Amino acid sequence: MGKWLLSISFLALAAAAASAAEDNSEAQDLPLDMSSKELTFDAKTNLFHAIEPRIKQGGMSIEADEASATNADFKEHSEWRFTGHVRINVDSALLQADHAVFTFEAKQLTHAELQGNPASVTDHNTAHQEPIRGGADKLDYDYEAHTLRLSGQAWINKGRTEIQGCDLIYDFNDERVTSGSSDCGVRISIRSQTDGASNRSDSGP
Repeated sequence: MGKWLLSISFLALAAAAASAAEDNSEAQDLPLDMSSKELTFDAKTNLFHAIEPRIKQGGMSIEADEASATNADFKEHSEWRFTGHVRINVDSALLQADHAVFTFEAKQLTHAELQGNPASVTDHNTAHQEPIRGGADKLDYDYEAHTLRLSGQAWINKGRTEIQGCDLIYDFNDERVTSGSSDCGVRISIRSQTDGASNRSDSGP
């Protein structure tokens, strides 16, 4: 009973994430692949727990060491928590973190919050001559707007240009970086051609 309910919950999780990039009717028809080393369900607390979950649907995939859910009913407010080596692929972007929280409202995924030391993003859009990379203490990904907010020691690097600040917003659709807060300044650094590649590491947490 518990394993069956957990599979349905993972299906709702993946379907909600895919619906951010595609029409809801189309997202429901996308094939779903989900695997986990171990699944458990506590009927008393309504808490799900998975070891090494792997979820894939359409252009979205999630993997981590562990995952848990505070509520199996996606009609209500619910949170899914992924911990340990969290990797989230959304279309051309790869997000990596130590911890990630997915929030749902009325069966819809509203946003994902990722934390790490640092949490990182790499956008491998084929339109870019070079990948766009970034990192911060916390990343907030808005699935509907397709934007990423980087907070705490934030930086975004594109080619020889790097933008640093305490609060940056990256728009995946427009490839635009803006400052999210007026409480802190923004610093822009442009390396010379002789400086070579950026010394930032994109290995992720």
